Amino acid sequence: MKIIIMAPKGKMGRLIIKVASENNDLEIVGVIGPKGRKYIGNDAGAVAGIGYDIGVTVTDNLDDIIDRCDAVIDFSTVELSMDVLEAARKHRKALLCGTTGFSNNQLQEFRNASQEIPILQASNTSNVVNLMKHLLAIAAKALEKQADIEIIEMHDSQKKDAPSGTAKEMAEAMAEATDKTSYNDLVKFHSIRAGDISSSHTVIFGCMGERLEIAHHAYNWECFARGSCDAVLFINDRQNGLYTMNDILKSVFD
Repeated sequence: MKIIIMAPKGKMGRLIIKVASENNDLEIVGVIGPKGRKYIGNDAGAVAGIGYDIGVTVTDNLDDIIDRCDAVIDFSTVELSMDVLEAARKHRKALLCGTTGFSNNQLQEFRNASQEIPILQASNTSNVVNLMKHLLAIAAKALEKQADIEIIEMHDSQKKDAPSGTAKEMAEAMAEATDKTSYNDLVKFHSIRAGDISSSHTVIFGCMGERLEIAHHAYNWECFARGSCDAVLFINDRQNGLYTMNDILKSVFD
């Protein structure tokens, strides 16, 4: 599968370049950086700092090379991601988007575009986190009448949105399991932004005399990069539509 990767200096982009370059099922045919960066024209491996060249030059114009690929992987910024969405839609290319912080109107644009191309949107591409959401749904359904449910989530100091997209997805999974129209009626959030914390989510079900905790702690970002490669392979040759990491997990159970 031929892919283009956005934002090679980003914390996710550089790791996806490393993991994808080692995956025999993936071929990196393009890497795109923002216009004006000094590293444009250099090898993507050197730009990403993975320790070796991969034979792909970083360029700054997605439209120029997008027809070479089957899908685009984008973990960048909200503004850039909207441009990537438009390019993928225009050229009929699949899109994996892991950017977070979109407004409701912007999310609607993704839903509209998914009628024309396959899109997988994920605020967290860890396969284990997405298994955790299933466990949370089971626990919430069993304990909603006897537990206070709170989510403590921690990320690095550079993360802009709070609560995290992952925490919101966890809350949504529990709300759906308990037939709530909004997770605001079920869950409270606590967000911490400090240092270089990779990602940590702890869900507490506080009952009288006891509590249940379900948690996921990422030691580094590579688990998300590996999940991203699994995700982009999943949407290869899929029908148009809006997919999530949950669809990958369902395919495993099926």
